[in-house]
Amino acid sequence: MTTAEYLEKKLGPHKGNPHKIEGFFRDDMYRLFAQLGFTKGIEIGVEKGKNAQTMFEIIPNLKLYGVDPYKQHPQASYAYHAKIRNWNDQYLQNCKRQCLKRMNGRNFTLLQGFSEVMIEKVKDNSLDFVYIDADHSYDFVMQDMILWGRKIKKGGIMSGHDYYIDKHETDRRTKVTQAINDYVKVHKIKLYTTSEIHHDQKGDIYPSWFWVKLEDVYPNVIGR
Repeated sequence: MTTAEYLEKKLGPHKGNPHKIEGFFRDDMYRLFAQLGFTKGIEIGVEKGKNAQTMFEIIPNLKLYGVDPYKQHPQASYAYHAKIRNWNDQYLQNCKRQCLKRMNGRNFTLLQGFSEVMIEKVKDNSLDFVYIDADHSYDFVMQDMILWGRKIKKGGIMSGHDYYIDKHETDRRTKVTQAINDYVKVHKIKLYTTSEIHHDQKGDIYPSWFWVKLEDVYPNVIGR
């Protein structure tokens, strides 16, 4: 059974694009990864390592890479910086310390550097999944999907954070959504999203998104 067939069996027929899975949250997505036998993945944008820790708690025998420069990208826009927390050097180094503490004793490798540089450290078609939660501006999200998509095996899953829709807001999360929508439209990809959690509940508030990498999405890198 292919990954796409398993998703249809597990989640039902794909309806709409995106197909929002009611009552299905990010932790459930990681359980899905475990059920699929995924054991090798990467998170782009690790920050304090909280999400990586959750992956290890849910996915058995996981080998996880994490990409994070722990410094600001020189080409990130001022508008983007203005929207995020005061990520000065002191804050970012504290994030790194917390990440390494959480990852201590786990099968984790930190690739410290900018995403478009660290891409050279990972072989094409070698990963079961990618999870993107880095720079939330349109261009960087699009770049990460294109570059890191080449690293996923056929039948693996591309995924990420913050599929966020609000017609009254145009913050950085909406740029993530715009980039994803444009990409899946061009490649005719079946997109899935998790459910959101209310602010008064414990858990990840904003939805995650994912799709299966099919042979016709990256024909230039499949079967090398």
